[in-house]
Amino acid sequence: MITVFASWALVFAVFFTVSNGQCPNEVAKYNHDLRSASANNTWFLVPVPKQAVQSALDTTYGTGLVTLADLPTSDASLFPRGFDSATYHPVLVSAMYQDDIRMGAAKIQGPLLGGGLNVPYVRRVGISQPGTVLKAPLSIYISGANGNAVAGLVPATASTLLEGFFLRLGLFVPNNAAFQRNDNNVLSNNAAWLVASNPVSGSSYAPTTYNLQFTKRETFRLYTAKLFKTMINQAIILTGPDFIANLCQRNQYYFNNDTSTMTPVTGIVTFGPAADGLGVQTQSIVQKASSDGSGFYLDNEGFTGCGQNVGFNPENCDAAAANVDQSAL
Repeated sequence: MITVFASWALVFAVFFTVSNGQCPNEVAKYNHDLRSASANNTWFLVPVPKQAVQSALDTTYGTGLVTLADLPTSDASLFPRGFDSATYHPVLVSAMYQDDIRMGAAKIQGPLLGGGLNVPYVRRVGISQPGTVLKAPLSIYISGANGNAVAGLVPATASTLLEGFFLRLGLFVPNNAAFQRNDNNVLSNNAAWLVASNPVSGSSYAPTTYNLQFTKRETFRLYTAKLFKTMINQAIILTGPDFIANLCQRNQYYFNNDTSTMTPVTGIVTFGPAADGLGVQTQSIVQKASSDGSGFYLDNEGFTGCGQNVGFNPENCDAAAANVDQSAL
């Protein structure tokens, strides 16, 4: 989206847990004063109509404050088959299972799940330098695995602002892994926004954020590993007072060794009512923008892989963008 979502992993400076990761945390020993983690990630690039992506940014950040930047579509090392940037803009969807988290202040029992939507290649208008390219979250969802609670998050109709991110309590299927294998051998992950729960009847109100259904491939076809690393590692815009102060965060993911191999995947991404927007709604903007209005986006490419993550402290957005760790790319 979990990104991270998705970005969601950016907030783990406020959480603490130590458990056996699905891949070893190989960056903690080099970053004693920063939050680090190992996480099993799935990421998809979904081409969404540009007008809808800009509308979603306007709703989240204010009209015209965050705008779409030009895409380097002529760079064959990123877009080997090109990209219709006149019509579409990428939206990153992430789903994560993270169970080796180092450094934090609050207490949490067990591993964490996360996911969400991010828009790469955006600019802060009138504040950051014209050449500064950033990434903007549209939604971030987190949850404790196996139903464990997450400190500071409860079912609610609004997001909770923590460490510069608006977070929502997620409801994930599966609730104890990065994805599940269905009867037809298709892998899947589903995330929803747990708006209201009913511990008596067991029923709850949880509008869908996204549904991923995918299969593994031998190679990337539409995009490249370099493009995914570039987009994922763009400095991410913080929200609330940090947005006003033009603060961003470098959240570096490393997929560069034998324990973090990127496996290409292809599949269907379906967006639901909770994919974007500030409150509960019957349809999200990116959902309505699909060809039939249902949120169904076919033939998307992404990857799954277990990698290491380092979350840096907030800094000026221009500095954050300029200081992205090149070894993560």
